[in-house]
Amino acid sequence: MADNIHTIYLVHHSHTDIGYTLDQPIVWEMHSRFIDDAIALAHRYRDHDSDGAFRWTVETTSVLEYWLKYATDAEIDRFIELERQGRIEVTGMFANITPLYDTDQIIESFQILRRLRDDYGFNIEHAMNCDVNGQNWPLTDVLLDLGIKGFTMAINSHFGGAFQPRPYTFNWQAPSGRTLPVNNGWPYDKAWREGVGRDEAEFATRWQRLQAHLNDIGYPLPILLLQTYHPYGDNGTAFDFTPFIDAWNQKHQPRIVMATPRMWWEAVQEYADQLETFRGDWTDFWNFGSISSAHEQRLNRLSRASLRTADALYAALEQPTSAYKAFSRHRKDAWHHLNLWDEHTWGADVSIVMPDNDDTRTQWYHKADYAHKAR
Repeated sequence: MADNIHTIYLVHHSHTDIGYTLDQPIVWEMHSRFIDDAIALAHRYRDHDSDGAFRWTVETTSVLEYWLKYATDAEIDRFIELERQGRIEVTGMFANITPLYDTDQIIESFQILRRLRDDYGFNIEHAMNCDVNGQNWPLTDVLLDLGIKGFTMAINSHFGGAFQPRPYTFNWQAPSGRTLPVNNGWPYDKAWREGVGRDEAEFATRWQRLQAHLNDIGYPLPILLLQTYHPYGDNGTAFDFTPFIDAWNQKHQPRIVMATPRMWWEAVQEYADQLETFRGDWTDFWNFGSISSAHEQRLNRLSRASLRTADALYAALEQPTSAYKAFSRHRKDAWHHLNLWDEHTWGADVSIVMPDNDDTRTQWYHKADYAHKAR
């Protein structure tokens, strides 16, 4: 029961919104800076061996791919070193995707994973999705086929709903019959919201309430996963939680460990025989953005069907015709733009209250452009 929880695993990452807080081109640039900041903090604490030693999780591969495009060799080498030391972990999802992705599109979105593993040697064995309330059931088999050993969902309950109980760790049985360990987690800002990194006394008080909730739902494990981000909010950089954690652990229980998903899932292994198994689709209740842009959504569905046909024709061609060469040049970009349209961010954070604001208009033009470029 929750009264016996001895360790909180704190996973720190930036929440990736392709838009929302900033125009989309600026988001890509800012996330590169966030990775730079995380590298600097991880390097500063590289010899720090306490539970609070800084660790960072790269939430989505798309922002890492963008960073790698412009990083120097020295910066990449430092990132690789920290990743191999367990101070940084790269997780496997392209973006925080919606269930608008069908199975073919899900598979296509993982093409980045092959390059990150083969070209840089990253040990990518876990995945996470935040904000979105559910995922299509075939995702489980795709993740398992890719060697993913654990998947976390940090659901946004604003206009949506998480299935209960929550938080809860379980095995999600795939259509194939195999199972994937999954954490049905609290929102990705939960730790900061409860006072972690901000106020010891506040978190001590709030922890009593959290324990009561966990007892009420019969939470079965003596360990707990909490996610957190920078106090800026979505699309925020790395934050130095180390001083808070070290101070907390000297005076309070439960112990807080600044962790990566790997550390959490390794800890879960000790209790694997206690996990329940659930089977079926994880229905999404939150992805209402696409209905506000039905024309582009229709275009993207048609583009996906065209790309699927083009892939089949491309595979059948034996001679390097001009069409063959053109498809080779543009295939990756077509799928990339198609995937970014179906990514979970629809609209600026001020789009409802300020529909004619420049941020609202500009972000919409960039968002719609993904669907039109894919077409």
